[in-house]
Amino acid sequence: MARGLTSNVKSELATNQLNPVNLIYLNIAGGQRFTDHYKDITYDSNTYSASSLFLGLSNVSESPEVSVDSITVAFTGADQTIVSLLLNNEYMEKEAEIYKGFLNSSQTLISDPFLLFKGRIESFSLEEDANNSTLNISIASHWSDFERIQGRRTNTSSQELYFSGDVGFDYASQSVSDIKWGRS
Repeated sequence: MARGLTSNVKSELATNQLNPVNLIYLNIAGGQRFTDHYKDITYDSNTYSASSLFLGLSNVSESPEVSVDSITVAFTGADQTIVSLLLNNEYMEKEAEIYKGFLNSSQTLISDPFLLFKGRIESFSLEEDANNSTLNISIASHWSDFERIQGRRTNTSSQELYFSGDVGFDYASQSVSDIKWGRS
């Protein structure tokens, strides 16, 4: 997938001496930025904090069809920093971005990491056993709510949620056949 890659990144990919780094932005509590590198990285005037809490990412796939893609970002749950960040702040539907960058031989970021995934935080789960604790944050693409039905429905039960005893929609399902929507 060479689409959108700068010439600097393409040149680094051609060297076969890759040193990849992930940059993660979670729009929680004013915006949190993490990297899996051993030291902080600055990109686009933002500092991504080195974090030993970040464990990894699930695989990212692409398809030509319109689909709900998702990715899981894993953090260690043994340290309560990320857990409390999610529990004490609104996280649902908050923006998240994951960039993939490359470091050169002097451990500096090659300009213009590429956007690997962009979406909204959907949920999180905590998996624990006797030896490990993992916090998984599920991020879904903007298509995640494409088929969600919003608003009210034209039926009696939906109407009575807002107006108790109102039977104005009792015959709505029968009258829909009389409406000539785009037909003559």
